[in-house]
Amino acid sequence: MNYSELKQIFQDLKRTSPREDLIAHIIFTGDSFNKPYPLLSRTYSVSSNNNGFWTGLISRSIFAYCLDKTSDQGVRLDWYMAEEGNSGGWKAEDCYILKQMRDAAAIPDAVRTEQVDGTVCYFFNDTCIRVRESHEAGRIRLEPVAGDQVACGEWMDLPIDRVYGYCTLLERHLNKMGG
Repeated sequence: MNYSELKQIFQDLKRTSPREDLIAHIIFTGDSFNKPYPLLSRTYSVSSNNNGFWTGLISRSIFAYCLDKTSDQGVRLDWYMAEEGNSGGWKAEDCYILKQMRDAAAIPDAVRTEQVDGTVCYFFNDTCIRVRESHEAGRIRLEPVAGDQVACGEWMDLPIDRVYGYCTLLERHLNKMGG
């Protein structure tokens, strides 16, 4: 979906179900930056619970977190995005809501399989993600390694930003079950 569609969904959600929150990823075009960045460095995680998605607030801030986890943690996207009125700003290439990703609803039925290389595979419906599992402060943390999904009867590699999205959803599910 494009950014204006995502923004409309988030605004509608805050108007109709203010306590519910969704997480989305926004991928910016490579030419938005003055040097080449890999996909995870151009992908930001954003919550619907940002002031920019609530009607009637003076603040229009939209804070987001870069998936590469090395820079831009808590950056104000509204200051950088072309779609938020910044001439020459970052341009959204694609957006998607994590809960709406294919097979996301099957995560509660995921099957966990440890691999000989120390990674763990989670299988749910037609999706498989491989992760490194760790525990921090009693919570499970998943670091994305790779993922596959059946498309037209064949297994296809998932882009790493999608694997990261599935990790986010799976972490939430596993940690909710544990506590």
